[in-house]
Order: sequence, then structure tokens, then C-alpha cells
Amino acid sequence: MKKSCRQCSAPFEISSEDLSFYEKISPVFSGKKELIPPPTLCPECRRQRRFAWRNERSLYHRKCDATGRQIVSAYAPSKPFLVYQREEWLSDRWDAGTYGRPVDFTRSFFEQWAELQLDVPAMALSEYNNENCSYTNYVATSKNCYLIFGSVYCQDCYYGSPYYSTSCVDSLLIRNCELCLSCITCEKCYGCAECLDCVNCSGCLFCTDCENCNHCIGCVNLRNAEYRIFNEQVSRKAFEERRKDMSKDSVFKLLRERSKEFLRTQPRRAAVQVQCEASSGNNLYHSKNVRDAFDLQRCQDCRFTAQIVDAKDCMDTNYTEEEELCYEYFGSYHNQRQIFCFLNYNSADTAYCTNCHSCRNCFGCIGLQRKEYCILNKQCTKEEYEKLVPKIIEHMRKAGEWGEFLPVQFSPFAYNETVAQDYFPMTQEEVSHRGWKWEELQKAEQNYLGPQVTISDDIADASDELCKALLTCEASGVPYKIIPQELKIYRQMQLPLPRLCPEQRIRRRMALRNPRKLWNRNCAKCQKGIETTYAPERPEVVYCEECYLSSVY
Repeated sequence: MKKSCRQCSAPFEISSEDLSFYEKISPVFSGKKELIPPPTLCPECRRQRRFAWRNERSLYHRKCDATGRQIVSAYAPSKPFLVYQREEWLSDRWDAGTYGRPVDFTRSFFEQWAELQLDVPAMALSEYNNENCSYTNYVATSKNCYLIFGSVYCQDCYYGSPYYSTSCVDSLLIRNCELCLSCITCEKCYGCAECLDCVNCSGCLFCTDCENCNHCIGCVNLRNAEYRIFNEQVSRKAFEERRKDMSKDSVFKLLRERSKEFLRTQPRRAAVQVQCEASSGNNLYHSKNVRDAFDLQRCQDCRFTAQIVDAKDCMDTNYTEEEELCYEYFGSYHNQRQIFCFLNYNSADTAYCTNCHSCRNCFGCIGLQRKEYCILNKQCTKEEYEKLVPKIIEHMRKAGEWGEFLPVQFSPFAYNETVAQDYFPMTQEEVSHRGWKWEELQKAEQNYLGPQVTISDDIADASDELCKALLTCEASGVPYKIIPQELKIYRQMQLPLPRLCPEQRIRRRMALRNPRKLWNRNCAKCQKGIETTYAPERPEVVYCEECYLSSVY
């Protein structure tokens, strides 16, 4: 089935497997299945719509509306929401069920949901079981971390999105790493900096797609190598002499640029897929029958997904772990049969719900805990629920709402506060034209940050006083700081301090990754057709998996 996207007008295809999935996950009430219709938006626009509900990095100081304490929150003080700090939100001192209300069949269900969202207290930050991680969001089971987002099981990590890592700075989707700086999609690496797609490497800088390598600089596509500089073998003494100069920012920047030039001369693999079967996408590990997928681990039978782990039979999902039979869903973990939901935990058979924990059979609910058979937070009997939900669905069908994720205009966040702006950047005029919100983001207060100084070229000359000073970003001109924990790691690795503010560093890392989009082109060596994240017009030499492996081993 071919369709035209209602938002961008781009053509997209709905396969027979997709239709079977929609039928499979359609909910059943009183023995009758309420079929989910095919989507009206293309996969990219559906992802953009979900992402516009996820604010990771725009954090604000405000007061908890329950306790009056000063807290850090993803909701700006100007937002018309009640916001509770996590401990208060999870307490028994309030009950989201008290905000329940009957359904008004003369009005849009989405509008009624949005009104409920305005009344039910929101959790200040999405975090769980953390220690000393006040300035983090979408983070769980971590300790002593600062400005990391979407991370789990981390300790002493600062800036970025690490997983299962220790003492890492400025990361993007790294896993099981330690003492790494500015690394992207690396795994099991130690003491590495500015590396991309490297696995089980140690002491490497500016390396790309290297495995089991130690003490390498600017290398690409190496396996089981040691003491290499731009893929050429050198002595240990020569390597150490070159490495010694890397403490100077001037030398570091020159090496970075030369590494980029060398990378352009090397063949690139069409896609990173490790122990995968019948799959398409990039950065896929130990998965089967996943299509149009990116950054997945141990998943099966999924499509149009990104950044999910241990998922089965899911479509259009992001930022999840341990999910099954979910559609148009993002955030949190350990859920089954979630449709058009986000940030639920340990819940099943819910639709149009958010931040519901340990709930079953709920429709259009917000902030419930340990509830069952609720609609717009109002408690029902099982019989009432089974009778009323089909009526609501029919009402939504007539309004064109059933089968659609919640509209962007009802998101509690402005578009430019969310990850949608990262992956689908828009101007303020474009956002306003669509009727979405835009926020003038806060700027750092210079008086609070301290006096302005200049960073010395060599890390050896950096004093502890630097952490009390105000620095100016070379790219944006905005002020930023170096925290003591960060300075300690740069000293330990003998590498120069960053000249960019954290936000600019995030943007630079994201720009180094290929888009989450697939194109058809031919292998540059054997001319076989391949599916890859390198667009056909890009100049890189791209190999199919067979040709790539033959060139690196």
C-alpha cells in the first residue's frame, strides 16, 4: 500500500507485514477487536512527532509545587504545569486518580487529554535510583553524574549519553566504556578520545571503526593492531613522542583535521551490523528481523525503531528497554502492549497514557500508579471500561484521532527544547507556521559563573582556579564552565580542555554520525546493491559487508 504523508507529502509504503502488525496489536474489548488504521504520516514525520514530546537537555531552576523546595526541572517556571520533585511525585501524599474526569463526547478526546495534563502534577525530571545526579534527565541507576541524558548504570560521567560506563566525558551512545572523551557509539573502550564505532580499544585517539586495538592515532578499519599512526606501524617510542604532544590544544586540533582527511580516503562499511539476521539499518547488535532500525541491541521483529534494547514485536518506538508489542511509544522500560504512550513503567494494555507506573488496562491516563481500568484517570469497573473504551475509539475515529500519536501542539515542551530539534531542526518561523511552540532558551548568568578567562594551550598549565572562572565558547560565544571532576579526567588523560560549550560539543558529535536514514547505492568494489546510511551523492567509498571484511582482515 502506497500513501502520501499528511505532513510532508512524501510518498511512503505500508507493507503487508506492517498491516499484519497493526492488526496484531489492535486492542480487544468485550471480544471485539478495535483495529488500528494505517498511519497517515511517513516514518520520519511520525518520529519527529514523538521526539517533540521528549525534552532531555533544557533544564531549569524552579520550585517544587508540593514542597516549595528549589529543584531542577525539565519544565520552565513559565510553563502552566504543577511540577513535583521525584520523591514527592512517587509518594503516597497525593493520588493522580483524584484528577479523574468523565469523557465529554461533544469534544475532541485529545483536547480533554491535554486539559488533564495541565492538572495532574508532572515529575520534574525523569530519573530513577540515582545518587548525586541532580542535573541529569532520563537517567537511572547512576552515581555522581552531571549533565548526562538518556543513560543507565553510569558513574562519574559528565555530559552526553553514556551507558554502563565510568569516568567518561562528552559521549554519544557509548557502552561499557571507561575514561573516554568525546567518543561516539564505542563499546568496551578504555582511555580513548574522539573515537567513532570502535570496540574493545585502549589508548586510541581519532580512530574510526577499529577493534581490539591499542595505542593508535588517526586509524581507520584496523583489527588487532598496536602502535599505529594513520594505519602505519610505528615504534612504541615514536608513538609515545607523538602522544606527548597531544596535551597541547594547537597540536590536538591539527591531528583532528588530519584524521578527518585520512578518514575520507578509507573505505566505509555500508552498515554496522553484528550478529544480525534479516535486518536493515545501522548500529545493530545481536538482533533478528529488524528493519529500518538504528542503535538496537538484542531485538527481534521490530521496524522504524531507534535506541531500544531487548524489544520484540515493536514498531515506531524509541528510547526503551524490555518492551513487547508496542507501537508509537517511547521512553522507560518493561512494558507490554503499549500504543500511543510514553514514559510508562511496568505497565500493560494501555493506550494514550503517560507516566503510568505498574498499571493495566488504562486509556488516556496520566501519572497513575498501581491502577487498573481507568479512563482519563477516572476509576471504572471492568465492565464499564470494556463498554466505554470502544465508544471513545469510535468518537476518536470520527475526529481523525484514533491511530494517531498525540499532536505536537499539546506537548508540554517547546519544539526547540526537545530532541526533535536535534534530529529535525527547524527555524522559529517554521515551527510557528505549524502551530507548535517555541521557547527563548535561558542563557547562563555571567555574574554567577565568575570572571572571564582564557584557557591555556597545554593542559599541564591548567590550574584548579580555572573551575571558578567563566569561559567563552569559540563557536557560539556563550559562557560555560569546566567542573573540577571534568578537569581531573582531562589531566589524567593528558588532553587539552574543550573550547566549546557543552551544547556545541553535543552538536559536533551528532554531526559526525550518519543520519538515521537508509539509501540504496552500489558497493564501490563489487557493484552489488547495498542499503546504507551514506546517501548516493556522498563522496565516501562505501563497501558491502563482504568487501569490507575482506579489506580489513
